[in-house]
Amino acid sequence: MELLLNNVGRIMPKNLLIEKIWGLDSDAEYNNIEVYISFLRQKFTSLGTSAQIRTIRGVGYQLEANDD
Repeated sequence: MELLLNNVGRIMPKNLLIEKIWGLDSDAEYNNIEVYISFLRQKFTSLGTSAQIRTIRGVGYQLEANDD
């Protein structure tokens, strides 16, 4: 979440997320990221925030902070 918050509006590639969260020597796969992004989306929904995490197919994720 911190990486997305520090880079609002920027596309965060999946390989960068794996490197920064789990490290270079990790066996983490793209599915790990998808699971955690799903958890974050559920948390956003439960909090009632207008911010959303957008999937950039084949690339990564982007946090969009909607100003209401």
